[in-house]
Amino acid sequence: MLEGLQLAHLLRQAVAEGAAPGMAFGLHVGERRQRHFAGRHAPEHQSRLVDAESVYDLASLTKPLSTVLWTLRLVSAGRLDLDEPLGRRLPLTDPELRAVPLWRLLNHTSGLPAHRPYYSGLGAAVVASGDHTAAQAAVRRMLARTPLETPVGARERYSDLGFLLLAWLCEVADAPLAEVWPSLPFHSPETLHFRPIGQPLRLGTPEVALCVPTEHCPWRGRRLQGEVHDDNTWVLGGVAGHAGLFGTLDATLDAAVAWCRGVRGEPTLPGIDPELARRVPASRWMHSQGTRVLGWDTPTPGASSAGHRFGRHAFGHLGFTGTSVWIDPDADVCMVLLMNRVCPSRTNERHRPVRPKLHDLAWAIVDELRAG
Repeated sequence: MLEGLQLAHLLRQAVAEGAAPGMAFGLHVGERRQRHFAGRHAPEHQSRLVDAESVYDLASLTKPLSTVLWTLRLVSAGRLDLDEPLGRRLPLTDPELRAVPLWRLLNHTSGLPAHRPYYSGLGAAVVASGDHTAAQAAVRRMLARTPLETPVGARERYSDLGFLLLAWLCEVADAPLAEVWPSLPFHSPETLHFRPIGQPLRLGTPEVALCVPTEHCPWRGRRLQGEVHDDNTWVLGGVAGHAGLFGTLDATLDAAVAWCRGVRGEPTLPGIDPELARRVPASRWMHSQGTRVLGWDTPTPGASSAGHRFGRHAFGHLGFTGTSVWIDPDADVCMVLLMNRVCPSRTNERHRPVRPKLHDLAWAIVDELRAG
């Protein structure tokens, strides 16, 4: 009880100190779940209070929760192979990149740069016309011509570009992500979902008013609400392999719990071979000086946003908007933190010291629950 009150106080204090206008934190232990909410959707006092219906831009949580899930389903079905070279299916110009095996996109050791502002030079035309089709083709042309930054396998370099390529590869083997995502496990218009720009949303998708605002974007000329924050994803139409996913706290926790149990071999990841799921967090995928496994990250020893209590088989991921998921399959513990630290500006970094404190305090709740 005391630890829960302390955690609620920490969230309120973080909001008061400007880490984000509001936060939602969820803890799942065994079959028990706790949810904590603090603050509002936006800095204005009249803004909606954060609650269980609040829908967050999950940013790079899209990578493990959507794209990795999609990829591993295609691998399990024999439609992709972790060892196949990218150039077998994609029209890439760099011969070294053409030879990169698929798994190196998943653990970020392909040698690709972290980011490229592909949207620059495209965004103004898309804003004016509302047509994302030409921009989609232009981004893929630029992506196909992007050279490697370092030799393949030389280092771990977290890369949005790698997941843009991964989604492209999956589309060649399957169908466009904009068509596929509703059929992915834990995805639906009411739970984890994409919000295509300028297209009618499916019946039942949360209304824009439930979506938590993000940044006031200078080149889009407005504060973003119910449309993706990530610049490249926006010009692509709101659906991409590295960003674009939206969801509530419970929807994100449900997916985390499925991953937690799936990597233990339980049948909670539909369409993914249980043995492949077991291999996802294995250290064999890590670079010798890295922390990334198959589509997920692991805690950085002594300096992790996950704090100090997650175990040796734990894995998780962060999102640029302030979101995070951390999972400890040995302890059957999942923690999800959702926030919009980029509202009103992406320069806000006050959330960084909050994450490890919050996770360590949540482990005290885990101890209390198990002692009781």
